[in-house]
Amino acid sequence: MPDDIPKLPRQRGKKNQPKDTAWKQQKLPALRPHYDIASAIPVTLLIGVITLAMGIALYFGHMGSLEQEIVYTNCAVQNGSQVSRLMRNEVGNQTFQCSYSIVLDQDFTGDVKFSYGLTKFYQNNRLYFNSRNDQQLRGKITEIDGCDPLQYVEMNGTKVPIAPCGFVANSMFNDTFQLFYQNGVNGSMVRVPWTPRGVLGATEMKRKFRNPIRVNNQTLCQAFQGTTQPPSWRYPICQLGVNNTDPDVGIGFENIDFMVWMKVAALPKFRKLYRILNREVDMFSNGLPKGTYQLIIDYNYPVDMYSGDKSFLISSENWVGPRNLFLPVIYLVVGTFLLLVTILFILIWLKQRLSRVHPT
Repeated sequence: MPDDIPKLPRQRGKKNQPKDTAWKQQKLPALRPHYDIASAIPVTLLIGVITLAMGIALYFGHMGSLEQEIVYTNCAVQNGSQVSRLMRNEVGNQTFQCSYSIVLDQDFTGDVKFSYGLTKFYQNNRLYFNSRNDQQLRGKITEIDGCDPLQYVEMNGTKVPIAPCGFVANSMFNDTFQLFYQNGVNGSMVRVPWTPRGVLGATEMKRKFRNPIRVNNQTLCQAFQGTTQPPSWRYPICQLGVNNTDPDVGIGFENIDFMVWMKVAALPKFRKLYRILNREVDMFSNGLPKGTYQLIIDYNYPVDMYSGDKSFLISSENWVGPRNLFLPVIYLVVGTFLLLVTILFILIWLKQRLSRVHPT
């Protein structure tokens, strides 16, 4: 059907045009730099000198950090007076106690940190680090969404929630350590005092990890009633940290070792802080004195199935943190490269100047 409504002609005129200003007509002045050899020389020179200076400072800073690493995958076991070293294929999933003798050639002054390390352990796997429930870790023990397949256990036709659920909690590191110092005065063995205070920030601990609320003078195990431990755990979560003599270690979800483990690492080779030297004891007020130490390890955590390694680390850090030469080397390489590029630019600039003075 034809349209009987008349079409009005479209009005065109100056009212539809933007004003003739520099802003609306896009005529604002713009910087159009012209780069040449002469302008590039100061830029590469300045950046190269700064980068090289930072690399030198970081290098000497990291070299000032002391570190002692003990790889104890193949551990030494004390059988009476005989010491035997177990190889990887003999260890299996056994639980035993072993020891290492450590000699510090120089004093580890200041704050001394003790860490454990693992290799070839991929905590950065997406299916692994997503297998957890943060609401459960805050005390809501029945929240198990996202922990599949370690959400619950079938018991007599009933689904019993796992606490803590998920792959991360199930694979918790459970080797424990003791360090003894051989006193050179009387030859006695003195236990090195360490503390979990300062391993994690207080705000992070309170916001992310809370035990369930206990009512009517409940025990912690009663508060966790109706749940079960992860398949790889030997005892329920309410007993985690109970036997530790230091109350600051915490129990249950608020156990410091559990909280440190739940912070997944970004790389397959990682270290996690275990304890910090307690410098309130007179003998260790300045740090760890040089001498002979005995490391006692309760060997529980298996790594043989993926051919990984375990290590214990003693480190004395300064303003740059623990010793790691990766960043200083990168700065030194980049700074040296930029200085070489600057020299090349200077040679090209001189060649151009000479060609202008003495044209062929």
